[in-house]
Amino acid sequence: MRKRLIIGSLGVLAALLMALIPLSSASAHEMRHVGNYTFIVGFLNEPAYTGSQNAISLTVCNGKTCEIAGGGDDGPVSNPVNDVDKSLKAEVSTGGSAPLALSLQPVDGAPGKYTADFIPTQTGDYTFHFTGTLNGQKIDEKFTSGPNTFSEVAQISSYPASKGTTTQGRNDISSLQAQIQDAKNTGILVGSIGTLVGLIGLGTAVVALRRRPASGTQSDESLRG
Repeated sequence: MRKRLIIGSLGVLAALLMALIPLSSASAHEMRHVGNYTFIVGFLNEPAYTGSQNAISLTVCNGKTCEIAGGGDDGPVSNPVNDVDKSLKAEVSTGGSAPLALSLQPVDGAPGKYTADFIPTQTGDYTFHFTGTLNGQKIDEKFTSGPNTFSEVAQISSYPASKGTTTQGRNDISSLQAQIQDAKNTGILVGSIGTLVGLIGLGTAVVALRRRPASGTQSDESLRG
């Protein structure tokens, strides 16, 4: 009975592993039949993160499949399509941002493979759009990242803070301190002017009092007259 349970458990585990393997492969890059060709598209570096150097990864093969040595989508292709960069254009877009035109570049020593460098600056889904012709066949294909295609762009924590961020923070603090000091200086100036005006007023009053004749003197002069 125990042996049956163990064998049954192993069978369930093997089935789960077999089910997960195709999902992992599918999430790395998207493979699509495009007329007489097969395209494999994704980010060059996956997972993809904002602010990190990345690129479109494009593999183009003759026929309905890509014959890649060793399996997966990173090995050499035995049925590559050459000179794709000369007849296809690439664009990347995300959200409501205008598409960015990119130049496809062949990968040295890897026929059929091409890249187009850029740095994603926003999280979310990205769409790679290829247009042009391949040996007379019109190409107009869009590949969008997602759970069943290729990596979405995620945010990654950075440490330590970049110099630009630190400098900006210091500049903001310095600016705030300067504003506070200006306010203090303005307050001191206004207070000094007020004090000066008060002193002038007091001096004027003292002078006026000194110039005013005493009331007793006026009475004596009136009697003498």
